[in-house]
Amino acid sequence: MASQNASARAAARDQLRGQLSRHYRLEQYDLFFAPSLHIARVLLSQLFLRQEQARNQTRYASHYPVSELSILAAVPVMAGNIALVEHIDLFQGRVRALAECQSQGVTDASESFATLLHRRLISEARLFVTRLDRHAALGTDLVLIALRTHDFSTLVRSELRLFEQGLALGDAPEQALAQMAAAQWRPYNIASVDTITLEAPFSLQSLQQPGLSFAVLPIMPGKLPNSPQPDLHHWPERGRVLLRANVRGSANKSQNMTMKLTKRLRELLNSGRNSENAEKSRVGLVSVAKGSKVGH
Repeated sequence: MASQNASARAAARDQLRGQLSRHYRLEQYDLFFAPSLHIARVLLSQLFLRQEQARNQTRYASHYPVSELSILAAVPVMAGNIALVEHIDLFQGRVRALAECQSQGVTDASESFATLLHRRLISEARLFVTRLDRHAALGTDLVLIALRTHDFSTLVRSELRLFEQGLALGDAPEQALAQMAAAQWRPYNIASVDTITLEAPFSLQSLQQPGLSFAVLPIMPGKLPNSPQPDLHHWPERGRVLLRANVRGSANKSQNMTMKLTKRLRELLNSGRNSENAEKSRVGLVSVAKGSKVGH
């Protein structure tokens, strides 16, 4: 029974690899899975550390030619760890050059994979990791590790496959396959947002570079609703918020969401102002009530 379950899990992973390659044009990559970005980072850190150590061992080199080690000596390994460098800097609202990402560590493409930046990513990236729930809309516990095949040796890729086989992914691959089979699923987030400018209820302009799937806005704390919003992320200590757009579609399509996001922002600001006024009224009533008790 255990061997049958293991075979079924392996088959699901292989099937998912095939589906991802087809939908996201990843035929030039070897694909691996991890349950989180943290574990993906640990795996890659161990892999590159072992390769770096192997380079420095004459005994090892006598058995394995240098060509069998990773070609990418430029992947920095500091104290046994690699850095995950975000392809898109969310706080600044800018796209980092992939050369910059790759010179500092491994590219975290969670905000560019399955977006309008996808083609650039797969054309230039030699190695990247990405969450599959962010823009591909596939589950919540699955991270993809993609290595461009001709940039890495068979030895490196085989060792990473052994690492992956030891990971417990639960039923995340099966869930992802079920989501892909659903009639309403579309592989890409095709939203595009230009600069947002508002004059009321107060003047502001978004900070992100145009064409991303979100807006970065300079809004001080208290101006927006306190209740959690799925499309909103706060940096209260920095006075910025991120407002996301999500439109499902297929490759080679895009949809400009600037007007809809502007409308959504106005709604959030008005809601925040109403909440602020309600809180002021509540505080005022409490103060009046306390004053009355003192008077008596």
